[in-house]
Amino acid sequence: MNPPSRPARARVRTAHGRRPAPAVPRPERVYVNRNLRFSSISAIGFDLDHTLAHYDPLPVERLAFEATVDKLVRARGYPAEIRQYRYDPAYVIRGLVVDRDRGNVLKMDYFNFVTRGFHGRQRLSTQARRETYRAQRFILSHETHVSVDTLFHLPEVYLFMCLVELLEQQAGRRELEYSKVYGDVRAMIDEAHRDGSIKQPIMSSPEKFLRRDSQLAPTLEDFRRSGKKLFLLTNSELYYTDALMSYLLPPSETGRRDWREFFDLIMVSSGKPGFFLTAGNGSAPAELVDQQYGVPAYSGGDAAFLQKSLEAAGDRILYFGDHTYGDILRSKRSLGWRTAMIVPEVAAEVAVTESIAEDLKQLAGLTDARDRIELKRAATEREFRALALTDPGPAPAAAARRRARLEALRRGMGGLREELARYTSDIDVLGRKCSNAYNRHWGSLFREDNEITRFGHQLKDFACLYTSRVSNFLHYPSNFYFRSPVGLMPHEM
Repeated sequence: MNPPSRPARARVRTAHGRRPAPAVPRPERVYVNRNLRFSSISAIGFDLDHTLAHYDPLPVERLAFEATVDKLVRARGYPAEIRQYRYDPAYVIRGLVVDRDRGNVLKMDYFNFVTRGFHGRQRLSTQARRETYRAQRFILSHETHVSVDTLFHLPEVYLFMCLVELLEQQAGRRELEYSKVYGDVRAMIDEAHRDGSIKQPIMSSPEKFLRRDSQLAPTLEDFRRSGKKLFLLTNSELYYTDALMSYLLPPSETGRRDWREFFDLIMVSSGKPGFFLTAGNGSAPAELVDQQYGVPAYSGGDAAFLQKSLEAAGDRILYFGDHTYGDILRSKRSLGWRTAMIVPEVAAEVAVTESIAEDLKQLAGLTDARDRIELKRAATEREFRALALTDPGPAPAAAARRRARLEALRRGMGGLREELARYTSDIDVLGRKCSNAYNRHWGSLFREDNEITRFGHQLKDFACLYTSRVSNFLHYPSNFYFRSPVGLMPHEM
């Protein structure tokens, strides 16, 4: 299904610290973490999956889930009862962390404190979560914890949750090695990707699994007209890349003979993130595997070869990807490339935020009111304690006034406590309503109450720019200066 049509170029102006002009709808804006002058970019690169190729989430995730279930039953001897589970995307979002030792799936805030968690498909109580993770900062390690960094991770995480639930029902918790279960799930879903169990159905019926973007070809053309060299850099094999790109950029709709003609260089089976880490250090040489329409396509290779071929390096290259570590972090830190992260969830979250704007406004008002009452209660308690310690002297009138004032303060404190309880209850109810509007289990991908989530923190720190799809750049002039908002400290807000 194509996205709604829109003008090929919207006039936009910006000032330091301001968002793009309202001509660009919020779901389609490019958001800026680090200033980037587009005219300084010489080459633009793209990942394939979830970057140029947008999958229809439910069909492709269900396909991966069911293929992996089949392999677990047939090859690893898991109980056939697991087939009764149906893929439910509400249980998984990006940015979660799997605790393989305990069988838990966790959400964390900016400071890596665990804010929510599930064991199987049962939500951890506040007490259980605090007892397990001691309300302390969570220390991540690659041995026991797995970051859910890409949309491809979601089916395996939900399958792990289902297996934890099923196997505990059958064998009991003490007999279950959660890390082995997760390892089996990962091994089987990787095999499903390798042996064609997932890729073959997608290639056979791409219309069932892929979402065409009618503005993708004009966007790539626009980049080329502005003098940018374009390259495709993907871990996928050439045959799979060709199948997807031929569907996404068909000659009948692009005016070109083949999708390859949009690019100056194509690199497949690249082995990211190692591709970025082994530049010039004896990595596998690039093998020319295709040169149709005069566009070279290489398998393997490394970043040194790519930069030499493009005659561009460092911050002259802008790379689009969807993987926080494999695409964005490594290309930025290892090579100094500028980065643009594709986050399809942005559009959906912006739409939810706009739909609950009045609730969010009311929630902020309730929170401010509760804070004012809390400050008033604290002041009242201080006055009460101070007056209680004051000697009224021998005068009966003074003693009576003191008793009357103490009684008034005592009643006031009681009334304020009741008012605080009402506000707290209202805030809890409205807060849950707002959180559930994003996801009934996990809330917002980017926020947890008033804190940024771990995923939001990574997006903010790693990506120079982020947006929901590549074609959103069609809204902006080719020489646009993307400016980040003015950074404010809490006392400046």
